[in-house]
Amino acid sequence: MKWLQEYGAVFRIGGCFAQDVLMLSDPKALKYVLHTSGYQFPKSPDIVHLFGALIGSGLAVAEGTVHQRQRRILNPAFSASQLRQSLPLFQSFISKLINKLKREIGNDNAGRVIDVIPWTRKVALDIVGITAFRYHFNALDDGASELREALHNVFIESHASPSCLELLYIALWRTGVPKLALKILDLIPTRGQARPLRFKNCSYRIASEILQKQLEVVENGMDTADKDIVNLLARSYFAEDLDKQMSVDEIYSQLATFTVAGHETTAITVAWILYELSLHPFIQNQIREEISQRREHCRGDLSADDYDSLSLLNAVIKETLRLHPFISTSIRVASQDSIVPLSEPITTSDDSVVWNIPVLKGQTLMLSYYTYNRLPSVWGDDADKWNPERFLHPTGIKETNLGMYANLVMEMQVLVAELLSTFEF
Repeated sequence: MKWLQEYGAVFRIGGCFAQDVLMLSDPKALKYVLHTSGYQFPKSPDIVHLFGALIGSGLAVAEGTVHQRQRRILNPAFSASQLRQSLPLFQSFISKLINKLKREIGNDNAGRVIDVIPWTRKVALDIVGITAFRYHFNALDDGASELREALHNVFIESHASPSCLELLYIALWRTGVPKLALKILDLIPTRGQARPLRFKNCSYRIASEILQKQLEVVENGMDTADKDIVNLLARSYFAEDLDKQMSVDEIYSQLATFTVAGHETTAITVAWILYELSLHPFIQNQIREEISQRREHCRGDLSADDYDSLSLLNAVIKETLRLHPFISTSIRVASQDSIVPLSEPITTSDDSVVWNIPVLKGQTLMLSYYTYNRLPSVWGDDADKWNPERFLHPTGIKETNLGMYANLVMEMQVLVAELLSTFEF
Protein backbone atom coordinates (compact mmCIF):
# COMPACT_ATOMS: atom_id res chain seq x y z
CA MET A 1 0.00 0.00 0.00
CA LYS A 2 2.92 2.31 0.64
CA TRP A 3 4.10 1.80 -2.94
CA LEU A 4 0.57 2.42 -4.23
CA GLN A 5 0.42 5.74 -2.39
CA GLU A 6 3.90 6.70 -3.55
CA TYR A 7 3.95 5.47 -7.15
CA GLY A 8 0.30 4.98 -8.12
CA ALA A 9 -1.50 2.02 -9.67
CA VAL A 10 1.24 1.27 -12.24
CA PHE A 11 4.98 0.96 -11.57
CA ARG A 12 7.97 -1.29 -12.18
CA ILE A 13 10.02 -3.25 -9.67
CA GLY A 14 13.05 -5.50 -9.89
CA GLY A 15 12.72 -9.25 -9.48
CA CYS A 16 15.16 -12.10 -8.99
CA PHE A 17 17.99 -12.39 -11.51
CA ALA A 18 17.56 -8.74 -12.60
CA GLN A 19 14.05 -9.42 -13.83
CA ASP A 20 11.79 -6.50 -14.73
CA VAL A 21 8.29 -6.79 -13.20
CA LEU A 22 5.37 -4.52 -14.09
CA MET A 23 3.02 -3.99 -11.13
CA LEU A 24 -0.61 -3.31 -12.07
CA SER A 25 -3.69 -2.41 -10.05
CA ASP A 26 -5.23 0.02 -12.55
CA PRO A 27 -8.82 -1.21 -13.25
CA LYS A 28 -8.70 -0.83 -17.04
CA ALA A 29 -5.31 -2.55 -17.21
CA LEU A 30 -6.53 -5.46 -15.07
CA LYS A 31 -9.63 -5.87 -17.23
CA TYR A 32 -7.50 -5.93 -20.36
CA VAL A 33 -5.00 -8.49 -19.05
CA LEU A 34 -7.58 -10.79 -17.45
CA HIS A 35 -10.46 -10.54 -19.92
CA THR A 36 -10.24 -8.36 -23.02
CA SER A 37 -6.96 -9.81 -24.28
CA GLY A 38 -8.19 -13.41 -24.04
CA TYR A 39 -5.28 -15.71 -23.24
CA GLN A 40 -2.45 -13.36 -24.26
CA PHE A 41 -1.20 -13.21 -20.65
CA PRO A 42 -0.91 -16.78 -19.31
CA LYS A 43 0.11 -17.58 -15.75
CA SER A 44 3.79 -17.29 -14.92
CA PRO A 45 5.74 -20.59 -15.29
CA ASP A 46 6.74 -20.57 -11.62
CA ILE A 47 3.10 -20.32 -10.54
CA VAL A 48 2.09 -23.08 -12.95
CA HIS A 49 4.90 -25.24 -11.55
CA LEU A 50 3.95 -24.62 -7.91
CA PHE A 51 0.24 -25.30 -8.41
CA GLY A 52 0.86 -28.11 -10.88
CA ALA A 53 2.95 -29.93 -8.28
CA LEU A 54 -0.05 -29.80 -5.93
CA ILE A 55 -3.15 -30.14 -8.12
CA GLY A 56 -1.96 -31.25 -11.55
CA SER A 57 -3.27 -29.94 -14.86
CA GLY A 58 -6.79 -28.99 -13.78
CA LEU A 59 -8.87 -25.88 -14.33
CA ALA A 60 -6.73 -23.66 -12.08
CA VAL A 61 -3.55 -24.39 -14.05
CA ALA A 62 -4.79 -24.86 -17.63
CA GLU A 63 -4.46 -22.07 -20.20
CA GLY A 64 -5.80 -21.19 -23.64
CA THR A 65 -7.90 -23.71 -25.53
CA VAL A 66 -7.27 -26.37 -22.87
CA HIS A 67 -8.78 -24.09 -20.22
CA GLN A 68 -11.72 -23.27 -22.50
CA ARG A 69 -12.41 -26.95 -23.10
CA GLN A 70 -12.23 -27.90 -19.43
CA ARG A 71 -14.42 -24.98 -18.44
CA ARG A 72 -17.01 -25.78 -21.11
CA ILE A 73 -17.23 -29.39 -19.91
CA LEU A 74 -17.61 -28.42 -16.24
CA ASN A 75 -19.91 -25.38 -16.64
CA PRO A 76 -23.18 -27.36 -16.25
CA ALA A 77 -22.12 -28.22 -12.69
CA PHE A 78 -22.42 -24.53 -11.80
CA SER A 79 -25.70 -23.66 -13.49
CA ALA A 80 -28.37 -21.92 -11.42
CA SER A 81 -30.55 -25.05 -11.39
CA GLN A 82 -27.67 -27.26 -10.26
CA LEU A 83 -26.76 -24.85 -7.46
CA ARG A 84 -30.34 -24.90 -6.21
CA GLN A 85 -30.23 -28.70 -6.11
CA SER A 86 -27.11 -28.49 -3.92
CA LEU A 87 -28.71 -26.12 -1.40
CA PRO A 88 -30.32 -28.83 0.80
CA LEU A 89 -26.92 -30.54 1.09
CA PHE A 90 -25.33 -27.24 2.15
CA GLN A 91 -28.03 -26.77 4.79
CA SER A 92 -27.73 -30.34 6.05
CA PHE A 93 -23.97 -30.16 6.61
CA ILE A 94 -24.17 -26.70 8.16
CA SER A 95 -26.94 -27.85 10.51
CA LYS A 96 -24.61 -30.65 11.56
CA LEU A 97 -21.86 -28.07 12.16
CA ILE A 98 -24.21 -26.00 14.35
CA ASN A 99 -25.01 -29.04 16.51
CA LYS A 100 -21.31 -29.89 16.80
CA LEU A 101 -20.51 -26.35 17.95
CA LYS A 102 -23.35 -26.41 20.48
CA ARG A 103 -21.97 -29.58 22.02
CA GLU A 104 -18.46 -28.14 21.91
CA ILE A 105 -19.57 -25.08 23.85
CA GLY A 106 -21.78 -26.99 26.30
CA ASN A 107 -23.78 -25.53 29.15
CA ASP A 108 -20.89 -25.27 31.59
CA ASN A 109 -18.31 -23.67 29.32
CA ALA A 110 -19.33 -20.01 29.51
CA GLY A 111 -16.56 -17.76 28.29
CA ARG A 112 -14.74 -20.55 26.50
CA VAL A 113 -12.93 -19.42 23.34
CA ILE A 114 -13.41 -21.61 20.26
CA ASP A 115 -11.39 -21.19 17.08
CA VAL A 116 -13.97 -21.13 14.29
CA ILE A 117 -11.54 -21.59 11.37
CA PRO A 118 -10.95 -25.35 11.83
CA TRP A 119 -14.71 -25.86 11.94
CA THR A 120 -15.41 -23.81 8.81
CA ARG A 121 -12.68 -25.80 7.06
CA LYS A 122 -14.27 -29.08 8.11
CA VAL A 123 -17.77 -28.23 6.94
CA ALA A 124 -16.53 -26.73 3.66
CA LEU A 125 -14.47 -29.86 2.99
CA ASP A 126 -17.41 -32.17 3.67
CA ILE A 127 -19.63 -30.08 1.37
CA VAL A 128 -17.24 -30.05 -1.58
CA GLY A 129 -16.58 -33.77 -1.19
CA ILE A 130 -20.24 -34.78 -1.45
CA THR A 131 -21.59 -32.14 -3.84
CA ALA A 132 -18.73 -32.39 -6.33
CA PHE A 133 -17.44 -35.97 -6.10
CA ARG A 134 -19.83 -37.97 -3.86
CA TYR A 135 -16.83 -38.56 -1.61
CA HIS A 136 -17.04 -38.61 2.20
CA PHE A 137 -14.24 -36.68 3.88
CA ASN A 138 -15.94 -37.19 7.29
CA ALA A 139 -14.24 -34.02 8.47
CA LEU A 140 -16.99 -32.89 10.87
CA ASP A 141 -16.95 -36.32 12.50
CA ASP A 142 -13.14 -36.38 12.62
CA GLY A 143 -13.36 -39.67 10.74
CA ALA A 144 -10.47 -41.29 8.94
CA SER A 145 -9.75 -39.81 5.52
CA GLU A 146 -6.39 -40.28 3.86
CA LEU A 147 -7.02 -37.37 1.50
CA ARG A 148 -7.99 -34.99 4.31
CA GLU A 149 -4.86 -35.93 6.24
CA ALA A 150 -2.72 -35.34 3.14
CA LEU A 151 -4.37 -31.95 2.63
CA HIS A 152 -3.97 -30.80 6.24
CA ASN A 153 -1.53 -27.87 6.47
CA VAL A 154 -0.08 -28.69 3.05
CA PHE A 155 0.48 -25.01 2.21
CA ILE A 156 2.01 -24.09 5.56
CA GLU A 157 4.32 -27.09 5.71
CA SER A 158 5.49 -26.80 2.11
CA HIS A 159 5.77 -23.06 1.47
CA ALA A 160 5.82 -21.21 4.80
CA SER A 161 9.20 -19.61 5.50
CA PRO A 162 10.98 -20.93 2.39
CA SER A 163 14.77 -20.86 2.41
CA CYS A 164 16.73 -18.51 0.13
CA LEU A 165 17.68 -21.47 -2.07
CA GLU A 166 14.03 -22.49 -2.44
CA LEU A 167 13.07 -18.93 -3.44
CA LEU A 168 15.85 -18.77 -6.01
CA TYR A 169 14.84 -22.15 -7.41
CA ILE A 170 11.24 -20.99 -7.89
CA ALA A 171 12.47 -17.77 -9.49
CA LEU A 172 14.49 -19.81 -12.00
CA TRP A 173 11.21 -20.95 -13.56
CA ARG A 174 10.69 -17.39 -14.81
CA THR A 175 14.06 -17.34 -16.56
CA GLY A 176 15.34 -18.99 -19.72
CA VAL A 177 16.80 -21.99 -17.88
CA PRO A 178 15.73 -25.16 -19.77
CA LYS A 179 12.68 -26.75 -18.15
CA LEU A 180 14.33 -30.19 -18.33
CA ALA A 181 17.13 -28.99 -16.05
CA LEU A 182 14.61 -27.57 -13.60
CA LYS A 183 12.60 -30.78 -13.57
CA ILE A 184 15.77 -32.68 -12.67
CA LEU A 185 16.13 -30.35 -9.68
CA ASP A 186 12.58 -31.30 -8.75
CA LEU A 187 13.90 -34.75 -7.87
CA ILE A 188 15.69 -33.29 -4.85
CA PRO A 189 13.46 -34.24 -1.85
CA THR A 190 12.84 -30.78 -0.38
CA ARG A 191 9.99 -29.88 1.96
CA GLY A 192 8.45 -27.75 -0.78
CA GLN A 193 8.26 -30.80 -3.06
CA ALA A 194 7.39 -33.61 -0.65
CA ARG A 195 4.14 -32.33 0.88
CA PRO A 196 2.42 -31.24 -2.37
CA LEU A 197 3.50 -34.50 -4.03
CA ARG A 198 2.01 -36.53 -1.19
CA PHE A 199 -1.33 -34.75 -1.56
CA LYS A 200 -1.30 -34.98 -5.35
CA ASN A 201 -0.53 -38.71 -5.35
CA CYS A 202 -3.21 -39.34 -2.75
CA SER A 203 -5.83 -37.26 -4.59
CA TYR A 204 -5.04 -38.98 -7.89
CA ARG A 205 -5.41 -42.42 -6.31
CA ILE A 206 -8.76 -41.55 -4.76
CA ALA A 207 -9.88 -39.82 -7.95
CA SER A 208 -9.17 -43.06 -9.79
CA GLU A 209 -11.45 -44.97 -7.41
CA ILE A 210 -14.22 -42.36 -7.65
CA LEU A 211 -14.01 -42.23 -11.43
CA GLN A 212 -14.06 -46.02 -11.76
CA LYS A 213 -17.28 -46.24 -9.75
CA GLN A 214 -18.95 -43.57 -11.85
CA LEU A 215 -17.75 -45.11 -15.11
CA GLU A 216 -19.46 -48.36 -14.09
CA VAL A 217 -22.66 -46.42 -13.44
CA VAL A 218 -22.52 -44.83 -16.89
CA GLU A 219 -21.56 -48.08 -18.64
CA ASN A 220 -24.44 -49.97 -17.00
CA GLY A 221 -26.93 -47.40 -18.22
CA MET A 222 -27.71 -46.14 -14.72
CA ASP A 223 -26.62 -42.58 -15.55
CA THR A 224 -29.31 -40.29 -14.16
CA ALA A 225 -28.11 -37.31 -16.18
CA ASP A 226 -26.92 -35.62 -12.98
CA LYS A 227 -24.79 -32.58 -13.65
CA ASP A 228 -22.50 -32.80 -10.65
CA ILE A 229 -18.79 -32.66 -11.35
CA VAL A 230 -18.05 -36.38 -11.05
CA ASN A 231 -20.76 -37.30 -13.56
CA LEU A 232 -19.61 -34.65 -16.03
CA LEU A 233 -16.06 -35.98 -15.74
CA ALA A 234 -17.23 -39.54 -16.36
CA ARG A 235 -19.09 -38.42 -19.47
CA SER A 236 -16.01 -36.60 -20.71
CA TYR A 237 -14.07 -39.86 -20.40
CA PHE A 238 -16.45 -41.58 -22.83
CA ALA A 239 -16.95 -38.61 -25.17
CA GLU A 240 -15.95 -39.17 -28.80
CA ASP A 241 -15.86 -35.46 -29.63
CA LEU A 242 -12.37 -34.18 -28.77
CA ASP A 243 -13.85 -30.86 -27.63
CA LYS A 244 -15.84 -32.73 -24.98
CA GLN A 245 -13.05 -35.01 -23.79
CA MET A 246 -10.71 -34.80 -20.82
CA SER A 247 -7.63 -36.95 -20.40
CA VAL A 248 -7.37 -39.18 -17.34
CA ASP A 249 -4.75 -36.84 -15.87
CA GLU A 250 -7.06 -33.85 -16.37
CA ILE A 251 -9.94 -35.71 -14.72
CA TYR A 252 -7.85 -36.65 -11.71
CA SER A 253 -6.57 -33.07 -11.47
CA GLN A 254 -10.10 -31.70 -11.09
CA LEU A 255 -10.54 -33.58 -7.80
CA ALA A 256 -7.42 -31.97 -6.37
CA THR A 257 -8.34 -28.56 -7.82
CA PHE A 258 -11.87 -28.37 -6.44
CA THR A 259 -10.91 -29.92 -3.11
CA VAL A 260 -8.27 -27.25 -2.49
CA ALA A 261 -10.08 -24.26 -4.00
CA GLY A 262 -13.56 -25.26 -2.92
CA HIS A 263 -12.94 -25.51 0.79
CA GLU A 264 -10.09 -23.08 1.55
CA THR A 265 -11.79 -20.11 -0.15
CA THR A 266 -15.02 -20.61 1.79
CA ALA A 267 -13.38 -21.34 5.13
CA ILE A 268 -10.99 -18.38 5.13
CA THR A 269 -13.53 -15.88 3.77
CA VAL A 270 -16.15 -16.89 6.36
CA ALA A 271 -13.51 -16.50 9.07
CA TRP A 272 -12.85 -12.93 7.85
CA ILE A 273 -16.60 -12.23 7.75
CA LEU A 274 -17.03 -13.35 11.36
CA TYR A 275 -13.96 -11.36 12.38
CA GLU A 276 -15.33 -8.16 10.85
CA LEU A 277 -18.78 -8.75 12.32
CA SER A 278 -17.26 -9.24 15.76
CA LEU A 279 -15.71 -5.78 15.36
CA HIS A 280 -19.04 -4.38 14.15
CA PRO A 281 -21.69 -5.89 16.50
CA PHE A 282 -24.35 -3.41 15.34
CA ILE A 283 -24.14 -4.73 11.77
CA GLN A 284 -24.05 -8.29 13.12
CA ASN A 285 -27.34 -7.68 14.92
CA GLN A 286 -28.84 -6.06 11.83
CA ILE A 287 -28.08 -9.17 9.78
CA ARG A 288 -29.58 -11.35 12.49
CA GLU A 289 -32.76 -9.27 12.36
CA GLU A 290 -32.78 -9.41 8.55
CA ILE A 291 -32.60 -13.21 8.66
CA SER A 292 -35.31 -13.42 11.32
CA GLN A 293 -37.70 -11.29 9.26
CA ARG A 294 -37.08 -13.40 6.17
CA ARG A 295 -37.81 -16.62 8.10
CA GLU A 296 -41.22 -15.22 9.11
CA HIS A 297 -42.20 -15.09 5.43
CA CYS A 298 -41.14 -18.60 4.42
CA ARG A 299 -42.02 -22.15 5.33
CA GLY A 300 -39.22 -24.41 6.43
CA ASP A 301 -35.64 -23.74 5.37
CA LEU A 302 -34.69 -20.62 3.44
CA SER A 303 -34.58 -20.98 -0.35
CA ALA A 304 -31.88 -19.74 -2.71
CA ASP A 305 -34.07 -16.72 -3.48
CA ASP A 306 -34.44 -16.05 0.24
CA TYR A 307 -30.68 -15.99 0.72
CA ASP A 308 -30.27 -13.71 -2.30
CA SER A 309 -32.83 -11.31 -0.82
CA LEU A 310 -30.78 -10.80 2.36
CA SER A 311 -29.26 -7.56 1.10
CA LEU A 312 -27.14 -6.73 4.14
CA LEU A 313 -25.76 -10.27 4.44
CA ASN A 314 -24.78 -10.24 0.77
CA ALA A 315 -23.26 -6.77 1.09
CA VAL A 316 -21.14 -8.06 3.99
CA ILE A 317 -19.95 -11.03 1.92
CA LYS A 318 -19.02 -8.79 -1.03
CA GLU A 319 -17.29 -6.22 1.15
CA THR A 320 -15.26 -8.90 2.93
CA LEU A 321 -14.21 -10.43 -0.38
CA ARG A 322 -13.15 -6.95 -1.47
CA LEU A 323 -11.10 -6.03 1.59
CA HIS A 324 -9.76 -9.52 2.31
CA PRO A 325 -9.42 -11.26 -1.07
CA PHE A 326 -8.45 -14.92 -0.85
CA ILE A 327 -5.98 -14.40 -3.71
CA SER A 328 -4.20 -11.06 -3.40
CA THR A 329 -1.97 -11.18 -6.50
CA SER A 330 -1.58 -13.01 -9.78
CA ILE A 331 1.57 -13.25 -11.89
CA ARG A 332 1.20 -13.29 -15.68
CA VAL A 333 3.61 -13.25 -18.63
CA ALA A 334 2.98 -11.56 -21.98
CA SER A 335 2.90 -14.18 -24.75
CA GLN A 336 3.19 -11.47 -27.42
CA ASP A 337 3.83 -7.75 -27.77
CA SER A 338 0.84 -5.77 -26.58
CA ILE A 339 -0.46 -2.35 -25.51
CA VAL A 340 -2.05 -2.27 -22.05
CA PRO A 341 -4.61 0.57 -21.66
CA LEU A 342 -4.96 2.59 -18.45
CA SER A 343 -7.98 4.21 -16.82
CA GLU A 344 -5.88 7.20 -15.72
CA PRO A 345 -2.72 8.69 -17.24
CA ILE A 346 0.64 8.13 -15.58
CA THR A 347 3.89 10.05 -15.73
CA THR A 348 6.86 7.95 -16.82
CA SER A 349 10.46 8.28 -15.64
CA ASP A 350 11.20 10.64 -18.56
CA ASP A 351 8.23 12.87 -17.56
CA SER A 352 6.04 11.71 -20.44
CA VAL A 353 2.31 11.45 -19.74
CA VAL A 354 0.85 8.24 -21.19
CA TRP A 355 -2.56 6.51 -21.29
CA ASN A 356 -1.21 3.07 -22.15
CA ILE A 357 1.88 0.95 -21.63
CA PRO A 358 3.72 -0.99 -24.36
CA VAL A 359 4.44 -4.52 -23.15
CA LEU A 360 6.93 -6.76 -24.92
CA LYS A 361 6.65 -10.52 -25.25
CA GLY A 362 8.08 -12.19 -22.15
CA GLN A 363 7.31 -9.26 -19.81
CA THR A 364 6.27 -10.35 -16.32
CA LEU A 365 3.22 -8.63 -14.85
CA MET A 366 2.13 -8.79 -11.23
CA LEU A 367 -1.59 -8.06 -10.92
CA SER A 368 -2.47 -6.80 -7.46
CA TYR A 369 -6.12 -7.38 -6.55
CA TYR A 370 -5.34 -6.34 -2.99
CA THR A 371 -4.34 -2.81 -4.00
CA TYR A 372 -7.04 -2.53 -6.71
CA ASN A 373 -9.62 -3.25 -4.02
CA ARG A 374 -8.25 -0.31 -2.04
CA LEU A 375 -8.09 2.29 -4.83
CA PRO A 376 -9.90 5.48 -3.71
CA SER A 377 -10.62 6.24 -7.38
CA VAL A 378 -12.73 3.07 -7.55
CA TRP A 379 -14.08 2.60 -4.03
CA GLY A 380 -14.08 6.12 -2.57
CA ASP A 381 -12.15 7.82 0.19
CA ASP A 382 -12.95 5.03 2.65
CA ALA A 383 -11.51 2.35 0.35
CA ASP A 384 -9.30 1.00 3.15
CA LYS A 385 -12.26 0.63 5.53
CA TRP A 386 -14.70 -2.26 5.87
CA ASN A 387 -18.01 -0.68 4.91
CA PRO A 388 -20.75 -3.00 3.58
CA GLU A 389 -22.99 -0.02 2.81
CA ARG A 390 -21.07 0.57 -0.41
CA PHE A 391 -22.81 -2.56 -1.80
CA LEU A 392 -26.30 -1.69 -0.56
CA HIS A 393 -27.10 0.90 -3.23
CA PRO A 394 -28.63 -0.78 -6.30
CA THR A 395 -27.20 0.14 -9.69
CA GLY A 396 -30.33 -0.78 -11.63
CA ILE A 397 -28.52 -3.74 -13.21
CA LYS A 398 -29.44 -7.19 -12.00
CA GLU A 399 -26.40 -9.18 -10.97
CA THR A 400 -25.95 -12.66 -12.42
CA ASN A 401 -23.48 -14.80 -10.52
CA LEU A 402 -22.66 -18.04 -12.29
CA GLY A 403 -19.88 -20.58 -12.17
CA MET A 404 -17.81 -21.64 -9.21
CA TYR A 405 -18.05 -18.12 -7.70
CA ALA A 406 -21.83 -18.48 -7.36
CA ASN A 407 -21.37 -21.87 -5.71
CA LEU A 408 -18.98 -20.42 -3.14
CA VAL A 409 -21.22 -17.40 -2.47
CA MET A 410 -24.26 -19.60 -1.84
CA GLU A 411 -22.23 -21.74 0.55
CA MET A 412 -21.09 -18.61 2.39
CA GLN A 413 -24.66 -17.27 2.52
CA VAL A 414 -25.96 -20.42 4.19
CA LEU A 415 -22.99 -20.81 6.52
CA VAL A 416 -22.95 -17.22 7.78
CA ALA A 417 -26.75 -16.98 8.04
CA GLU A 418 -27.05 -20.16 10.10
CA LEU A 419 -24.10 -19.32 12.34
CA LEU A 420 -25.48 -15.84 13.09
CA SER A 421 -28.95 -17.26 13.73
CA THR A 422 -27.51 -19.47 16.46
CA PHE A 423 -24.42 -17.74 17.89
CA GLU A 424 -23.03 -14.29 18.62
CA PHE A 425 -19.48 -13.48 17.59
